[in-house]
Amino acid sequence: MITDPGSISVPEFTSAVTQLSATSPDGNSIKLSLAGPDAALFSISGDGAIRFAIPPDFQAPADADKDNIYQITAIADDSYSTPSTLAMLVTVTSCPTCHVANTSAHVTTDDTTFVAENVIASFEFPAQMQQDSVKYTLTGAFATTTNWNNLEYTNASLAPIAARIGEASVSTCEIGGGGCDGPTGSITINDITITKDSITFLMSGGNGGPDVGAQVLYTPPGSPTSQVLGTYNPNSCGDPVLKGDQHYVNFDTSGLIGEKVQIKIFDNASAGCGFVAFDHLYQTDEPRGTNAGVLSKPLSPLKVTVEGPDTFQKMIPFASFENPVDMVAKRGWVGTGAFASPTATSWQGTTGTDANAARVGDKAISTCEIAGPGSPCDAPVGTLTSPPFKVTENYFNFLMHGGDAGKNLGLRLMDTLGNVLLTYSPTSCGPSFVQNDDDWTYIDISALNSAYIKAQLFDEESTGCGFVSTDQWYQSANAWNPSGNGKDGGKVALTPAATAKLGFNVSVAADAFDQVIGDFDDVIATAQLWTATGDFANPATVDAWKGVSGAARVGKSAVSTCEMNANAKGCDGSTGTLTSPLVSVDAHRPFLNFLMSGGNANGTAGLKVLDPAGTVIASYMPNSCDQASIQGDDNWVTIDLAAQAGKQVQVQVFDNEAGGCGFVSLDHVYLGTERKK
Repeated sequence: MITDPGSISVPEFTSAVTQLSATSPDGNSIKLSLAGPDAALFSISGDGAIRFAIPPDFQAPADADKDNIYQITAIADDSYSTPSTLAMLVTVTSCPTCHVANTSAHVTTDDTTFVAENVIASFEFPAQMQQDSVKYTLTGAFATTTNWNNLEYTNASLAPIAARIGEASVSTCEIGGGGCDGPTGSITINDITITKDSITFLMSGGNGGPDVGAQVLYTPPGSPTSQVLGTYNPNSCGDPVLKGDQHYVNFDTSGLIGEKVQIKIFDNASAGCGFVAFDHLYQTDEPRGTNAGVLSKPLSPLKVTVEGPDTFQKMIPFASFENPVDMVAKRGWVGTGAFASPTATSWQGTTGTDANAARVGDKAISTCEIAGPGSPCDAPVGTLTSPPFKVTENYFNFLMHGGDAGKNLGLRLMDTLGNVLLTYSPTSCGPSFVQNDDDWTYIDISALNSAYIKAQLFDEESTGCGFVSTDQWYQSANAWNPSGNGKDGGKVALTPAATAKLGFNVSVAADAFDQVIGDFDDVIATAQLWTATGDFANPATVDAWKGVSGAARVGKSAVSTCEMNANAKGCDGSTGTLTSPLVSVDAHRPFLNFLMSGGNANGTAGLKVLDPAGTVIASYMPNSCDQASIQGDDNWVTIDLAAQAGKQVQVQVFDNEAGGCGFVSLDHVYLGTERKK
C-alpha cells in the first residue's frame, strides 16, 4: 500500500520532492521504483525519498510536455503480490530569488569557481544541455538520459562521500540506471573563448587508458577539422564518483588567450574501469590540481618540417619561445645575462632579421645580435632555464645551430636541483640562426622516464662562433630527423648518484637532500642504521622492502610492505617497524617531510615521531587503502616539528596490521626548510 502524499509543488532549483510511504500488510520487504514520462528525471531511495536527479529550471522545463508539470508513477513491489502503483504530478514553480546554490560537497572552492563568466559547464541541467544543440554535442548515454548522476544519489555507500560543486556532478557509472562500465558517450562543448590562464575541472575514473577522459580541441581558421591540443585520461578506477580535491585537473591555456576551442568529455570504454566522473568546468587564473598539459595552438613552420601534433602537444612548457615576457614573468622560466628582463621582441637576434632563418611559429632564439640589430654577435652570454617538467617520452627533440668545437654553449638537461645530466653543444658555427631540417637534434631521455627535470639553453662563450640559435623543444616517442642529416645529441645515462637526486612521478624541493633521514635506496644499508623489527629485519637484498612500490619515488626505490620480501606474505601479511637513529631538529629545518600511502587510518600503520625516551610526539596514519604504492605528489606529508627545535627525535615507521589494508608505502623522509604539503 502506497500512501498518497497529495499535491506536490516544488520551487525551481530544488532537489527534494517528497517522502513516499509504502507498507506491506504481510511485512514483506518492498522495492520502490519510478515509471512514467518523466521518471528518468527523478531518483527514489529505498526509504521512499523522491528527488530530482538534477534541480529543475522553470525557464527551461525538462518534462515531456514542457509545461513544468512532471508526471511520474511510483511502483511498490514486494515480489509476491501484484505491484501497487501511484500516479503523481510534480509542479515546478517559478522562484525569482532561487538559484543554483554556490555550494560544494567534499571539495574546496575559491573566489573564481562560481563567477558566471568563468563557468564553462556546471552540468546541473542535462535536459537543457540536450536541447541546446548549438552549444553542446551529445552522444550515447548523454543524449538518451538526463539522469547523469544516478550513482551519486542512489548508492548507499557512495552518496555520503560523493564530491560535487553545486547540486550535482556526473558519472557514467550507472548513468540512467544502467551498469557501471557499459554506458558510453561524449559531451562536446562548442565555441569556448579562452579568457584565462587555465581550464580547471574535477575528474576521476578510468585506468589511464585512452578511451576515457577529456580533450581540448582547436579548429584552425579555414580548416574543416579540429585538432587535439591536449588530453587528460584519469587513472582512478576505484573512484566511480568524485571524492575530493585530489580529483582537480587543469589544462594550461595561457597560450590560447583569445582563441576559440572545444572541450570534449568522453567515455568510449564499455569494459573494466569504463567509466568517468566529472564536474564543473571553469576558467581561472588560479589553477587547481593536476596539470594535464600546457596547450598551444599549432604554429606554422618556416623552412623546417615538424613531426605533427606531438610537436605542439608534447612541447616543453612554453618552449616555442613566442612570448619571452610571459615565460619569465609568469611561467617559471629563469633568464640570466642576455636572457634577463626580456621584452616582447627579445631573444630573436638574427632569427628575426635574416630572411634565410628557419623557425616554428613567429619567433626563434639567437644570441647573435640578441640585444638588437647591429649589436655584438659573439659577446652576449647568459642562460635560459625551464621550470621542472616530467619526462613522458623517449626523446627530447629541438632545433639548434651555432657554436664550434670546444665552445661552451648549447643545451643542458638537469635535475630539478641544477645537477647536469647531459650537455649538448652544437659545432655548426655560421650562419647564426637555425636554417633547415639538418638542425633538428635529438637526445635519448628514456632513462629519465617519469622523472622531473629541467632544460637549460646556455651561451657562456664570448669569442668566435660564440652564439647559439634554437627553437621548439618537445618530447616524442621518435628521434625526429626528417632530413636524415639531423644531429644525435647523445643519450642520458644515469649514475646511482644522479638517480638519487631525481623524483619519479613526484616533485622534489630544493631542500629535499639537506638533511635526509631515510632514502631507502639500499635497504641493507638502511637496516644497519635504523632499528628493524618483524618483516623489516634482516633484508636479504637491497630491494627486499620494495614490494609493489616503484612507479612514484625519489631516487632508486621506495618501500611497500605489500608483497615485500619477494611477496613472502602477500600484500597484507607483512608487519614490523623501522626506527631511525636520533636526529637533531634544526630551527631552520623544522618540517618533517615524507611520502606515504596505504592503511585505513585505524592506527595500525603509519609513521610516529618519538622523543629520546620513546614518547610519541606526533604521528600520521594514511587512509588510502587503494594505494599499496606511492602514486604522486598527493602522497607527500608534512609534520611541523618547530616545537622540537634544538632537540633530538626519532622517526618510526610501523605496520602492525596483518589483515585488510595492512600495508604501508613510504619514501624519502627528510627535514626541510619548507613544507612539502
